[in-house]
Amino acid sequence: MMRAALKRLRGWPPFNKVATTAVRAACAPLGAAPEAFVRRLPRAGLAASRLPNGRTLRLWSRGDDQVANQVFWRGWAGYEPETTPLFYELATASKVVLDVGAHVGFYALLAAHANPSARVVAFEPLPAAAARFRRNVEENGLSNVELFECAVGDAPGRATLFHDDESHEGIPTSSGLSADFFQLPYFVEHGVRAGAEVEVRTIDEVADTLGLGRVDLIKIDTETTEPAVLRGARRLLERDRPVLVFEVLPGHGTAPEIEALLAPLGYAFYLLGERGPEPRGHVEDHPTLWNYLARVEGKS
Repeated sequence: MMRAALKRLRGWPPFNKVATTAVRAACAPLGAAPEAFVRRLPRAGLAASRLPNGRTLRLWSRGDDQVANQVFWRGWAGYEPETTPLFYELATASKVVLDVGAHVGFYALLAAHANPSARVVAFEPLPAAAARFRRNVEENGLSNVELFECAVGDAPGRATLFHDDESHEGIPTSSGLSADFFQLPYFVEHGVRAGAEVEVRTIDEVADTLGLGRVDLIKIDTETTEPAVLRGARRLLERDRPVLVFEVLPGHGTAPEIEALLAPLGYAFYLLGERGPEPRGHVEDHPTLWNYLARVEGKS
């Protein structure tokens, strides 16, 4: 009972705002807050961070969103630090950006702030995450972001959406269409379940529907279904050769599929690590670094 009471107190917005702000200020001389505070004192309310162009990224949370929590404690570049600054830089020069697997909107919002004249199109099928995404768009006062509440694949239709069962406490951190991926022991132990069927669309079909001009940048994070997303974007990839930022989770066989789809189009591959993009002759699994950059060299 005492633990439950403390948890409720920790999440009570007036207390949480004072506690998190005070602890973060006290930790400032250390350069960063200890991980114990980040995990055990999640931010409830707004997490805001100033971007390089002077705009402010805002994420709203009930203390139930790991992305917003990292932004509060670590700053905008503290979430996926090997990927976020590069994505922001790419987005500043991109007129059309697609965010596939947008979750609560972090990368979509980042792109919209990086280039306020850009058109940002995002896709998120999980209702709880999509609702939080829309709240975050409102908090940021953005008008250049549009959200499709659907999954993305290689053919239109409907499919079962799987996700870890955290909806009673917060925003599930992982969701997707791959039954095999969500049968891993971790997800079984943490209560993964099959949710309702969701709409599935292809990037090519949505691009045609919206009449999108050249797409410059696409970020894909769909829990091992990245090859299907790329197959459903074949015409757009051939037409525009956009810069791609995508996830390769080790041990799931997606790396060879992704390379087979992109290499014939002239893409070169870079593993995103602490020292920046590292050229790779092939897309390969890495035990701790999961994000890749792919681009056609010499393309403006």
